[in-house]
Amino acid sequence: MKMNFRMIGKLGFLLVIIGFLMPIACDMNGFELADALADMDSSHNAVLLYGIFISALVGLLVGALLMMKKNVPVIIDWLALLVCIVCGVAVYLGALNDNSIELQSGAYVIVIGWVVALISQIKPFIKKK
Repeated sequence: MKMNFRMIGKLGFLLVIIGFLMPIACDMNGFELADALADMDSSHNAVLLYGIFISALVGLLVGALLMMKKNVPVIIDWLALLVCIVCGVAVYLGALNDNSIELQSGAYVIVIGWVVALISQIKPFIKKK
């Protein structure tokens, strides 16, 4: 049975969404954290947090289309993953200025999802010897 790494990558996007719904920091999930950041005049970080969630949803939508045997260009997978990672890293780097913020389990599940998705995106390009 041929392993479809592209579909395995969708598991990574699912982990990102699950992590977003878990406590990320300050005992808040991603939506609560985005609302709090918007209230604290840090709306760019709130938009970036929503970018993580929306790009992960796009990745899952691509997975649903692939399960329905639709032809979806691989570039969409890459764009969704890169937007997801860049948004998350930008929020994290912005949070580094405030030492009082401690990451919680949801943030780590998001990172694991990124790693799973990234490895599954890269694996098909590695040639067998």
